[in-house]
Amino acid sequence: MMDMPARAPDFMIVGAPKCATSSLHLLLLQHPDIFMCDPKEPHFFCTDLPGLAEVPDAAGYDVLFADAPMAAKWGEASALYLFSQDAAKNIHAANPDTKIILSIRNPADAAFSWYHQLRDGFREDQADFATAWDLQEARAGGQQLPSYCPEPAQLQYGPIYTYHDQIKRYFDTFGRDAVKVLRVEDIKADPQKVIADLLTFIGVDPFAETVDLPRTNTRRKARFPGLNQFLTSPPAMLRPLMTPLKRGLNLIGLKPSVIMMKHLSQKTDAAETRLDPDMRARLVDYFAADITKLETLLDQDLSSWRS
Repeated sequence: MMDMPARAPDFMIVGAPKCATSSLHLLLLQHPDIFMCDPKEPHFFCTDLPGLAEVPDAAGYDVLFADAPMAAKWGEASALYLFSQDAAKNIHAANPDTKIILSIRNPADAAFSWYHQLRDGFREDQADFATAWDLQEARAGGQQLPSYCPEPAQLQYGPIYTYHDQIKRYFDTFGRDAVKVLRVEDIKADPQKVIADLLTFIGVDPFAETVDLPRTNTRRKARFPGLNQFLTSPPAMLRPLMTPLKRGLNLIGLKPSVIMMKHLSQKTDAAETRLDPDMRARLVDYFAADITKLETLLDQDLSSWRS
């Protein structure tokens, strides 16, 4: 069993990636009675995805909350806790009263957006989403991986957004009352209601003034496509050097993925990277059975996700 921190957070944003978790994190950072750790995504509790860990052990995790007021509500936001098979049980072992917050969106859109984030941040070397999708089985077996991808499970675009079993795991572990499921559609439609409900769920007072939900991680594209391709898929003779170099940069606080997105990519019109209709049809077919099961689990109409 993993070593546990001295005090585990009071609440967790557990994912899914590209489902407004960064916006929720930035929102909660503004509340005077909430402390969110830095880095945003320590991924400490997903022991089955070791390549994501930002801290080496429980002592390192405790350091993330060293400045947290004891009376505040402590939180963190690791977007792949939902996908992890270990995180729910590990979080529960550390604090069975943890409140769980998760956010989901149309899995076809989310998977495509996740591909672009990995692509812009070094961890995906395929220039075409359809090719990356078709490589999932090979990559699950350790084949055809990018030269730099600390956690190859990140490249499993289908399983990451197959929500039913992931959400049920948290329901079974914490109980439904301790798990708040948000949908990106609802967040966009009525953000103030979502914010009010979320703060009540966490157990803090409303904001003194109206606070808008921040928008983050908008779609980007390579500023220098040739350089982007070189960095994500360098010549074979250089590949053994890439992983230790990038991990060394991580250790001194220079995350290659962040550098890539901030300085070597630029905002793009969504139309420039719209999901191909034929590929969307493939994704809708892939996720259809899981969406049907999820409708029953959540007692919600998700028919728009089949379009």
